[in-house]
This record gives sequence, structure tokens and C-alpha cells, in this order.
Amino acid sequence: MFDGYDSCSEDTSSSSSSEESEEEVAPLPSSLPIIKNNGQVYTYPDGKSGMATCEMCGMVGVRDAFYSKTKRFCSVSCSRSYSSNSKKASILARLQGKPPTKKAKVLQKQPLVAKLAAYAQYQATLQNQAKTKAAVPVEGFSWGNYINSNSFTAAPVTCFKHAPMGTCWGDISEGVRVEVPNTDCSLPTKVFWIAGIVKLAGYNALLRYEGFENDSSLDFWCNICGSDIHPVGWCATSGKPLVPPRTIQHKYTNWKAFLVKRLTGAKTLPPDFSQKVSESMQYPFKTSMRVEVVDKTHLCRTRVAVVESVIGGRLRLVYEESEDKTDDFWCHMYSPLIHHIGWSRSIGHRFKRS
Repeated sequence: MFDGYDSCSEDTSSSSSSEESEEEVAPLPSSLPIIKNNGQVYTYPDGKSGMATCEMCGMVGVRDAFYSKTKRFCSVSCSRSYSSNSKKASILARLQGKPPTKKAKVLQKQPLVAKLAAYAQYQATLQNQAKTKAAVPVEGFSWGNYINSNSFTAAPVTCFKHAPMGTCWGDISEGVRVEVPNTDCSLPTKVFWIAGIVKLAGYNALLRYEGFENDSSLDFWCNICGSDIHPVGWCATSGKPLVPPRTIQHKYTNWKAFLVKRLTGAKTLPPDFSQKVSESMQYPFKTSMRVEVVDKTHLCRTRVAVVESVIGGRLRLVYEESEDKTDDFWCHMYSPLIHHIGWSRSIGHRFKRS
């Protein structure tokens, strides 16, 4: 857009200068060839030997009328455009891992109409792709199976003080007993049983029902902060039934005595564990809020983005100009890359306006 505006202003100035020159220049002899260049009228005894071609716009004219000592460009505007585009080509070459060369191809200056046509075609292509794009199902990834099958050790939550429950995760460890839903049961109602933590991987815990001893056939992974995980004693206070799994019902006749023996001296979750989880999940950021965040395409400036979702203190930010919401950016709410609206202007930082 600005290139087109510059060319219009130059044509206006050149046309005015041509009117003045036509008034001052005397009539030319008909024996000499007349050559027009940028609105100026010149003559040259030998038209071929005195011709030159602009390396920017390709216009042919009299060499003596060309700009600079090298006579490579027809005007100051073409010379500056060539220099600017050469720098752009050199930067692109460096970003692509190619060494800059003097023979690098210069980015040619296109007319305004061509730019608008190319942009319209690009927008039409994006719309067609969005219409024809089929919904691809996203398959989830099981971190529990991945860690368990490879015998990996995950870093504990206490290593990440900025994460939810990071400062009070010390109460969670292997051997802690919890009350969880009993999935090995044929009763129509939801019943619970006691399980112990066999392994921890972040917020996920590998649980084993009490009574299975060394049998891992019914071990399962679950989020220890989930709504179905409770401290021992929750069923008694809530009036929920404790029913042993169907696989081991035959092992003991007095399950109450078994539980008393197994749970004496055992650790469980703090009584206010669910309250702590709820408090740690309270974030100041809400969806549809606007912030200033770094532009991932130009790291030296910021852009306005909208908070699309908040997950565990991490924000999915969608740039405001993104119509299909695919131009997004993930960062933590404590990240130094995110700021309040007006931050760039207050400190004089570069900012891309909408």
C-alpha cells in the first residue's frame, strides 16, 4: 500500500517538473532522436550507445539522465528500493541458513494492483481450505502408560513452585491410601474401595486396590487431584458404601478387620485436600481477556491477544487478528512475555497495532 502511495507522489512531482521543463526547453532539431525519461525530454546523437536500463523497475532511458555515477537506476526512489530489498533478501538468506551473496536475487517491487490481486487470491485459498478441511480426531496420549512401560521417573510436582499444588505437594507420596470408585463391581450403584499409591508421575498416580497385595492386574492411573479421589474416612462421613472388588471378595470373610489391620499407621490425604486443590486452581486470568504478548513472528515487538483458555496456569492466547483462531501462543501466566494492555506504550516498546 505504501509503495503505491510513494509512486503516486513521485509521479505528481515529476509531472510538475515536466511542465516546467517544457516551458523552458527550446524546440529540438528534428535530426536528433527524442527520448523521454521520467517526464524529461533528452536527445542523444547515438540512441543505442546512450541507452541504459533501470535495474529496479526495468525502464529504458538515456544513460546521462539516470541517477548516481553508476547510472544503474532511473530515479532516487528506485535506488533506495533496490538497496532496501537487497537487505531484505540478505536477511531472508541468513534466516534460511544460506550465506548472503552479492548475487542474491532482489525482491522485485510489484504494482499495487498486483499486490491486491495476490492478497485476494490468498484469502480465497484460505477460505476454500477451511471449507474442505475435514475434522481430524485428536488422539489422547497416556503419560501413565508411557512412564510405566519405560520405567521412567517423573519429576515431582514440588519441583515446580509455580504449578498448582506445587507448595503443598509434600503430603502426597507412595504408600498413601485413598478412597476411590470401585470399577470391579457389578452393583448398579456407585461404590468405593480403598487403594494405595504405587507410583507417582506428576499429578498422576498409579493406584492398587487394597487386598491385591502384589497382583497388579487391576492397577490403574488417575489424577490424584480428581473429584473422585478422597481421603480415608470420607465414605463413612458421607454415607457411601465401601465394597471390595469382585476379584478378591473370596479372599477374606471379615473385610472390616482386614481394613483395620491394613490402615493402622497408614497415611492418607489431608482432610482439606480438595479445598487446597480448588484454591490452587483459582487464576486471575479469565477467558476473553485481552493482553499484550510477544509477536512470535517478530520477537522485537508485541501484539494484542485474547485469552482463549486457561489450563493449570497456562494460557492459550489467540492473536486478535486471527479469524480462524489458529494463530495462537501458549505461555504461563507468570511468563515475562505477557503484559497488560498499554504496557508497550508506557515504556516505548515496539507494538503491532490491530
